Amino acid sequence: MKHLGHALMILTLTIGSAAAQQAPAPSGNPEHGKTIYREVGCYQCHGLAGQGAMMTGPRVSRTEFAFDGFLNQLRHPANQMPPYEAAVLSDKDAADIYAYLRQMPAPPDPNSIPLLKIAH
Repeated sequence: MKHLGHALMILTLTIGSAAAQQAPAPSGNPEHGKTIYREVGCYQCHGLAGQGAMMTGPRVSRTEFAFDGFLNQLRHPANQMPPYEAAVLSDKDAADIYAYLRQMPAPPDPNSIPLLKIAH
């Protein structure tokens, strides 16, 4: 019976987690998100284009995090990132940053850059 209870708990957490991952992101204003991204200093570690750098912070442009995961990382960072509590960054501002990061264009294909083409 103990194993059945444990299995049910895991199933419940899995279903709840899957449902939470499918929750739609709140609508955000990418232009305001760009402003907030710069004002609160995200660019200092993640770069102006969200490209990230090995020594400062990961790439955040075109993030694939669900909004809930993104917000959780802002509020309770996994690494050395400072926490952005609601008193510092509202959920609305976070949604705007999220919208800004999600709409960033993909980087160009290196083969499309003439200076990077190697002559054979």
